[in-house]
Amino acid sequence: MDSQAKSSGFDLKPLVIASICVLISGIAYGFGMNLFPMMIPEMAKDLYLDYTQIGTITGLGKVSVFLSIPLAGFLTSRMGGLRLIVGMQFIGAMLLAGLYVVKGFKSLFILNFFIQAWPMMTWVPLISVAVDYIPVRWRAAMLTLASSSGCFLILFDGLISSFFIEHLHWRYLWLTVSLICLFSSLVSLMGLKYVDAWHRTGPLQIRKKKSSLKEVLGWLKSSNGIILNLIFLITGLSFVTFQVYLAPYLRDELHVGLDITALMWSTMGISGALGGVLFGLITDRIGVRISQSLIFLSGLGATAFLFLSTSFFSIFSMALLFGISQATIYAMGPAYISKMLSARPAAKVFTIGTMTMTSGALLGNFLGGWSKGITDTFNWLYIAAGTLFACGALLSLLLTPEDQYH
Repeated sequence: MDSQAKSSGFDLKPLVIASICVLISGIAYGFGMNLFPMMIPEMAKDLYLDYTQIGTITGLGKVSVFLSIPLAGFLTSRMGGLRLIVGMQFIGAMLLAGLYVVKGFKSLFILNFFIQAWPMMTWVPLISVAVDYIPVRWRAAMLTLASSSGCFLILFDGLISSFFIEHLHWRYLWLTVSLICLFSSLVSLMGLKYVDAWHRTGPLQIRKKKSSLKEVLGWLKSSNGIILNLIFLITGLSFVTFQVYLAPYLRDELHVGLDITALMWSTMGISGALGGVLFGLITDRIGVRISQSLIFLSGLGATAFLFLSTSFFSIFSMALLFGISQATIYAMGPAYISKMLSARPAAKVFTIGTMTMTSGALLGNFLGGWSKGITDTFNWLYIAAGTLFACGALLSLLLTPEDQYH
């Protein structure tokens, strides 16, 4: 099969694998993370759930995200990244189908707990796939497009959820997206078999375990490793917290209207999708560290517009800049690691970095709510976020350029 893919002189394998990774990542985040919050009001009403129960379901669901990170790293090293992401797509389809027959609090809690883990179980293995199959000059492009692909699905989620709520029922929505997910997994499996990529790769060999561990420890002790983990922490503290409290800040404190707030979210989705394409094209040319610094500066610019005024221009500019930055920042860490380390240690280092970032997000959410309770304003939260964006931009420039490593 592989020879057929190369018969024209063009190696089809990296393109097919990259396309599958972008597709699966977008579906996992679009259906596995972003769609559920849109359906909460209708589901809560039909299942007779109060918002204390909904808060329990969504809050404890985040625990599964944290637990899934080391599990994804472990399974990637045992079964391979491609096998894991396609396998998770099949499992995701079954979990979404389960929402079609959900009966009440317990069944919804269990299903949501595992569904929330699905996107992270898809994202973590991508770095191993990038190192194994994607040429160095295209790795950042693949990971950036995969990171921002969820933005395209957010737009689709909004359209499909509105249609089913108005004309059918939310149960049929979950059945429909389950079938879409199942179809995508079958197409992905056939595509990988066509280019002869459905097999285990070299980094899975046990004899490489000791050298892999030595490489991981060496990286974590190096200046690059320390700086990058600081950047992971800053990313969780700043970007996640900025987005979580943005709507309450605008609506309750700055008294921005609902129509402008809705337009803001749409702008973020569109700019995030377009920003993913833009940074996917330029990152491998100008370097990950430069792109990452620009992304942090984009976040800093969004913060500046947030404080400038509550005019339509300021809110729109803030949404544009933050939409681009939040859709692309999560690809920069794995893109940099994929160019510095081989597949097995890269997967382990990225697992550690993702856990650091998730811890930062949990801490940022707690501190954000705490600061609002103490000061009765979100101003200090966004001042802190802007400061962290500036620190992230500077730290990114301290990383060793990819072409000068080793």
